[in-house]
Amino acid sequence: MDEESVLFGIRNMFALGNYQALINEVSSSRTLHSPDSKLEAQTYLYRSYVAQGKYNLVLSDIHDSPDVDAGLNSIRLLALYLQQKSKSQPTDDLVQQAHQLFEQGTNRVHPVVQVVIATLFVNAGKLDDALQVLHVRTKKLECVALAVQIYLQMDRLDLARNEVNHAKSWAEDALLLQIMEAWVGLRVGGEKYQEAFYIFEEFGQSNSAQTIKVLNGQAASNLAMGRYPEAESLLLEALNKNSDDPETLVNMIVCSNLLAKAPDATNRYINQLREVAPQHPFIVDLDLKSSLFDRSAARFNLVDAS
Repeated sequence: MDEESVLFGIRNMFALGNYQALINEVSSSRTLHSPDSKLEAQTYLYRSYVAQGKYNLVLSDIHDSPDVDAGLNSIRLLALYLQQKSKSQPTDDLVQQAHQLFEQGTNRVHPVVQVVIATLFVNAGKLDDALQVLHVRTKKLECVALAVQIYLQMDRLDLARNEVNHAKSWAEDALLLQIMEAWVGLRVGGEKYQEAFYIFEEFGQSNSAQTIKVLNGQAASNLAMGRYPEAESLLLEALNKNSDDPETLVNMIVCSNLLAKAPDATNRYINQLREVAPQHPFIVDLDLKSSLFDRSAARFNLVDAS
């Protein structure tokens, strides 16, 4: 198998969230010989470790040095940021370092630096900064995919659809493009729900591709179509793969509510999510709404008392 075929497989494994298979492939591959191919594989290797939450491994392997490749440097910075955020430690200095790294030399058009630094900004809630980092993204599929996610998060479905339609002119039938179409389809609704389900179902046909990310995609499609028991079955399968995956827990909370499960069951998932990802947007939003409800209830009590 030639180098491009190996790299093609590695890119697809990363897009599907098949991180351990990717790590195994890169660690055992004897096909990659050119410096550029080895470096690309290495960046996906360390990004996979970051996705698995193995921040210390990344920090011990990638040294903080100006001699280190800019892409690897950005991955190290992301690992450090996520580690400190998970411990509720200050991260403002790391956000500033990310800005500085992006501004150095040719990093503004370095595809790995762009997508990794933009990911850091998304995690910091700085969506406008992330889009600015991704500004030059022509024919950079991962940068386009992240821009689509950001637009959907901002409720700008029109801009997300524009990104996907433009990418179709040069990305052909790339796997990541299909995933983007499924994301947008889940927001468009109607018959697009079924189309999104078919996309994720096709990915899941292979046992090696039946990842947590794919299972959640299938589950989200089923939830949108009102097929709650089917969604629950897929989410339980995802939890069997990783019981602490935050996105699976969020989907399970939603599914449990739609299935009218006992409050105790739903609360267990909420408490589990609060333990593994205390700063997850779902938890932050839930706590905010609970606080607003308590305040409103207190006002009504004061009115009744008077």
